Amino acid sequence: MRLCRRCFAKSIEDKTRATIAKYQMFSFDDRIAVAVSGGKDSVSLLHVLARIERRYPRAQLVAVTVDEGIRGYRDEALKIAAGNCKTLGVEHQIVSFKELFGYTFDQMVSRLRRKGDGKLTSCAYCGVLRRKALNLAARKVEADKLATAHTLDDETQTILLNIFHGDVLRIAKEKPVTNVVHSKLVQRI
Repeated sequence: MRLCRRCFAKSIEDKTRATIAKYQMFSFDDRIAVAVSGGKDSVSLLHVLARIERRYPRAQLVAVTVDEGIRGYRDEALKIAAGNCKTLGVEHQIVSFKELFGYTFDQMVSRLRRKGDGKLTSCAYCGVLRRKALNLAARKVEADKLATAHTLDDETQTILLNIFHGDVLRIAKEKPVTNVVHSKLVQRI
């Protein structure tokens, strides 16, 4: 049996609400920053949370997008993120590596190559900087929580990478809601 769009959306919303309740992800008056890259996972999360948030008038959603400054990589996604935020009436903040760190990611990679520092892939640097940028963006918009969209594929990949790298203790830390470990780190869900 195939579900119509409305029934499918309702089903996803119900499952998301159940997960939020099960893990006590939000308080009724949280200001929630949603990390929106412009990809299907983050845009879907934004839509689901926007539907749910309508029932909680004291809660607030704000979308945050990171522009790494990789030529030709984020342009279309930025438009998609902005368009969806506008359609949903959700505030949208874009932060850039250039604004936060003084360089675009392309400039950083160029400098690293000139220095001959090839110990890590550019993806390793980008991942760390993106996480920092998302936290800084969430702090900038005074969010209580930072919601990110991770699929089971993402979670499986993380677990396998931790096993392959011999970091099995990190697996024990993986959960739907991060602990509050420092006042400058916005709690992630």
